[in-house]
Amino acid sequence: MPVLIYDGECNMCSSFIRFVVKINRNPELNITDFHSNWTKENVTLDPNVDSMIFITRDEQYIYSNAVIHLLVTANPRFSALLLLKLIPRSVRDTFYKFVARNRRKVFQNKTCPMPSKKAREMFLS
Repeated sequence: MPVLIYDGECNMCSSFIRFVVKINRNPELNITDFHSNWTKENVTLDPNVDSMIFITRDEQYIYSNAVIHLLVTANPRFSALLLLKLIPRSVRDTFYKFVARNRRKVFQNKTCPMPSKKAREMFLS
C-alpha cells in the first residue's frame, strides 16, 4: 500500500495534496499527515528531515524522489517525470529544500477547503 505522509499544517502541502487527489488513478494510494495515528504507529520519523515522505512496499522516498515517485504511482501519465532522475539528486533536492524553506512565505492562505469525498477515502487517520 503506497502512502504519502505530508505536513498537514502547511498550506502549500495541502494544495499539493488536493492536486494529487485530483490526478490520482491508483485505488491503493493513501495519504496521511505527520501527526496521524497511522504515522505514529507505522513510521519512525527522522527529525532532521523536512520533507514529505512517500512509502511504497519496497522503498521510502524523501525530497524530490518523494514527489517524482508519488506522481508516477498516482497516475501513469506522469511516468515521464522519471526522466528528472537524470538530474543529480543533490541538484533536485537543493531545489526541493529551497521551496520547502520558503513555502510558508508564499502560501499564507488562512482557510482550508473541505476535503472531497475522494480525499477522505484516501486519508489514513
